[in-house]
Amino acid sequence: MSELPPLSQPPELNHTGPIPLYLQIKSWLRQQIVSGDWPEHYKLKAEADLALELQVSRGTIRKALAELIAEGLLVQTHGRGTFVAARVLEQPLAERLVTFSEDLISRGIPFETQVLEQKVIPVPERVAGRLLLPAESPVFFLKRVRLVNGEPMILLHNYVVYERCPTIEKIDFIHSRLFEALEEHFGLTIDYGHRSFEAQVADKDIAKLLGIAKRDPVMYMEQSTYLQDGSPIECSELWLRGDRFKLGAMVKRNDPNSLAISLSTLEITPGLVQM
Repeated sequence: MSELPPLSQPPELNHTGPIPLYLQIKSWLRQQIVSGDWPEHYKLKAEADLALELQVSRGTIRKALAELIAEGLLVQTHGRGTFVAARVLEQPLAERLVTFSEDLISRGIPFETQVLEQKVIPVPERVAGRLLLPAESPVFFLKRVRLVNGEPMILLHNYVVYERCPTIEKIDFIHSRLFEALEEHFGLTIDYGHRSFEAQVADKDIAKLLGIAKRDPVMYMEQSTYLQDGSPIECSELWLRGDRFKLGAMVKRNDPNSLAISLSTLEITPGLVQM
């Protein structure tokens, strides 16, 4: 992850024209990214250095960077700097129960949420066992698409035990996150979860919502989450675009605790290995 060399050919800025300086700089920065001259994860120089080399104020540089960050072309990490955003998002395999939206926020990647459905329904048969609910019990169903830079990335189906959070269907999930609502609005404490991953191909409906072709590869994830007393509160089904996500993990060879975790979380079923 190398840093940019000195700018050998800075843009010719028009200091007296009608186009603001920050927009001229933003356009030039965008061109470096889109053209591939600055690859994924490339680190930009510090704001002060860019301002000096382009002979503008730091505020002008900051405004240009902020707009590119909002568009998803750059990512800013506190204490590390500003980087060209990855075209493919890496989802870490971690022990902490962090949602995809929380992970995107922590990495400074802006995203949008489209809510396709939110309603109370009888629990589907395939979900009832995971939530330990009798047939026909009410669950809150939430169907959303997450978009990054205007591009669909994830399709999410969530099923929540309704008796633990009555009226949840009235919450605005365009601007609110599900776990945040469960914890802050209903006083629930989500303690742990279980995730499994599987390679699939997109059917017609999933392909349409994710903006891909039918039978394109997707990463399918199932998740079950539990409260402190061990009772299930939510389970979900997620489809992630295969051309936009990859899984990553930090592993150690000689750490006995790490080995124990790996062995205990490895599931082998006929024709499928899940980690």
